[in-house]
Amino acid sequence: MRNRPGPNNRVHRATKDAAMKILRDGFRNATGRYLTNREWSGVWVSDRPLDNSEGSSGDALLQITIADDLLAAFEWVEEGKPYREWLVPAAVLNDAGTVRLLDESADYRSTDQ
Repeated sequence: MRNRPGPNNRVHRATKDAAMKILRDGFRNATGRYLTNREWSGVWVSDRPLDNSEGSSGDALLQITIADDLLAAFEWVEEGKPYREWLVPAAVLNDAGTVRLLDESADYRSTDQ
């Protein structure tokens, strides 16, 4: 059975260079306003691979295996959005998550198929 996003698997899209740095050194927080009036910091992860139209870019996909209860406080809920996403402090992902590079074509199948 293939590993793919599921109950304890989340994904993060990055460039190949950034993905290699993450695998070597761990995640680092990014800071932005993210369509709000204040600054937020963390690492965006989702329950399925996102693309440019959903605000994510890069040619590499990382899978993070982490307990759902550790992510609960960081979920960004938006009505009508067809996926779930979290802005998680890098320290949480680095301390409690296991990260691996996915071969998107071989390792990921949409649950809609």
